[in-house]
Amino acid sequence: MRLQILSDLHLETQPDWTAAPAPDADLLVLAGDIGSYQRGSRLQGDDFGLGRFAPRPGWSRVLFVPGNHEYDGLDHDATGPRLQALCARLGIEWLDRRIRVIDGVRFIGTTLWSDFAALGHLDKALRAADWYLSRNTTLREGRLVMAAELRGMALDCQRWLRAALCEPHDGPTVVVSHFAPTLDSADPRYGMVPGTAGFCNTLDELLPLADLWIHGHLHCPVDVTRAGCRIVCNALGYVHKSEQDGHRPGWCVEVPRPSAEALTARRRAAASLRASGVRVPADAGGG
Repeated sequence: MRLQILSDLHLETQPDWTAAPAPDADLLVLAGDIGSYQRGSRLQGDDFGLGRFAPRPGWSRVLFVPGNHEYDGLDHDATGPRLQALCARLGIEWLDRRIRVIDGVRFIGTTLWSDFAALGHLDKALRAADWYLSRNTTLREGRLVMAAELRGMALDCQRWLRAALCEPHDGPTVVVSHFAPTLDSADPRYGMVPGTAGFCNTLDELLPLADLWIHGHLHCPVDVTRAGCRIVCNALGYVHKSEQDGHRPGWCVEVPRPSAEALTARRRAAASLRASGVRVPADAGGG
């Protein structure tokens, strides 16, 4: 199975940008920050830019996990259901907190968010994030959602994801998140600074439970393999920051096929997680 991967298109800043379907792709994976309605958005309509990727105009089957910016300036708890209903109308498959099995490949999706603990200096990371979030973030009951609350959301996502990865599956597993699972995805332009913890988590112990991990959020190309898991990002980024040189239009990734030995090791690792009290999530879907 070949996956075309796109993220961080930020159509609110470049609404006329278009992508072409890769002719050899079986699925298109959208890993968040496609378009938003934050202050100053130039995006027209009410579809967050997703309408151009609806399967009907020619795209292959499309999976979507929202990023952080889809929620900017909007009530978080209302925007999730709005996006989910929009995807249903467009024929795009909502993957946030969902498990889907497609042609034997298991897809597990979550925005993931950030727990801000990746570098071990939580207070510094929270302060760095709050400086940015005070200018642009999601809302709850009219108030800004700041870093400490986002950390709670991230920890909840992590619990869900661990439980999902504990589900037995005798085939390839692909995780799709917006935020990165490891510091190995950190943007080399910035190094390991407090703000980095707002982009990357340290979920390296989960990498052996997946064959492929697709993420966004980092506006730089990522293609590394750690603990048998290939980690990739194909973000477009902002043109005014000259971030688009690393973007690969039409780029596709082949879903790796795990060996029998890898599946055996994965079952042991999942059993160890289950023994620690991880509970399996209920919201799974096939297809």
